[in-house]
Amino acid sequence: MRKIISRFGLIYVLILFVFSGVAFAQENSSDFNVRVRAESANVRGAPSVESQPVASVFRGDLLQVVSRNLDGSWFEVRRLGRLTNLGWIFGKVIEWDFQVEDLPLGDFVTGVIGPTPLTYRPEFGVTTLQGASLRDRPSRSGTFIRNIPPLITIPVLERNQDGTWLHINYLGFDGWISGAAVRRVPYVLEIPEAAGLPPLETLRVVVIPVEIQQAQIDRLREFILARRELAYNLEIFWWAVFRGEVMPCDAPEAVAKYPYTAQDVRELPELQRYAPRLGTAVDYLNDALVPFENCGVTPPQMVIEARDGAINARVIFNATLDLVDLLEEDVVQARR
Repeated sequence: MRKIISRFGLIYVLILFVFSGVAFAQENSSDFNVRVRAESANVRGAPSVESQPVASVFRGDLLQVVSRNLDGSWFEVRRLGRLTNLGWIFGKVIEWDFQVEDLPLGDFVTGVIGPTPLTYRPEFGVTTLQGASLRDRPSRSGTFIRNIPPLITIPVLERNQDGTWLHINYLGFDGWISGAAVRRVPYVLEIPEAAGLPPLETLRVVVIPVEIQQAQIDRLREFILARRELAYNLEIFWWAVFRGEVMPCDAPEAVAKYPYTAQDVRELPELQRYAPRLGTAVDYLNDALVPFENCGVTPPQMVIEARDGAINARVIFNATLDLVDLLEEDVVQARR
């Protein structure tokens, strides 16, 4: 009888364990899986190259992600089916198909360089699509603190009244960034609103004929689609090269940035937000063309960097295209 009770007690403890500390990771295991793309990689005890390795993984290994670090460049992982975490792996050596900001923040200490480190784990995060200016208040007239890099995931503490500005903490630097610089956040109004903010700034509204705005959107979309296709093809091309395939060295021409004038911005004010991020995507795309300058045997690291450039460009093009589609739906089509 005592043995039966012990067995049931053990099962009860296991059930409690699964449905407590690891419930989030277990329920979302299929959503947050990654695959190792490097020949081999170290898993470390903390999200830093200075941290000691605790395990090794190899090409093709499938891992489950548990959390992210302060800038979304490291992932805390475990092996599939395990209840204990393995350690931290650098994002450059893995592949994934989910939004990093959907992961919980696991480490908010490692890598802090600013004067205001976090004291708790914020529930929300955002991924920057372009460089952003960190300011001391939610306004373009706010005092500049520092630049925030593109394509990183950062904790969000609060928002302003309409979610157009976000209160973030970047590696210990506390301030506000424009919501236009980050990937669209469908739940932005669920983020806590900061207290004691001044009234929202109001701007003089100029009504532009819908036909003119539609023409601008069509031109912008055509630009994005063509370059997104190039980024996708380069991603496949460099992956084939990395796997040892011999590919033709037919270099595409360097990509020019989106051309627009002050008049274009007057006709479609959103260009002022979209064009800089497209410029960043074009820079990444041109990085993916660099190895073509010297045809022949290309070092694996250069191939990986070219593929990374193509991937980064594609991500930005996709996100900007989503914004353009929303703009057409919410603004242009609504006025027809």
